[in-house]
Amino acid sequence: MATEETSKLLINRIHRIKGQLDAVEKGILNDSMDCEKTLLLLKAASQAIKKFGEAYVQEYMDRCLVENKKKPNMENIRTAIKAAFFL
Repeated sequence: MATEETSKLLINRIHRIKGQLDAVEKGILNDSMDCEKTLLLLKAASQAIKKFGEAYVQEYMDRCLVENKKKPNMENIRTAIKAAFFL
């Protein structure tokens, strides 16, 4: 089970990503859009999503595989990781 602190950190990452994407959306909708700023926000959001995915996978590995001591279905894990990071 994820600790409350870990869950809060993951949720905080999601909120930051949402804020960045909202800012990108506002930049696109704004007639006087600052293209450079919007591109930088888009890059930041993209990197934040990647970092969130890495943190989530680490939490999943710790919680689901180590703490629960269940034999994992490695093919399902490989498929999920490929879907998250390589497609």
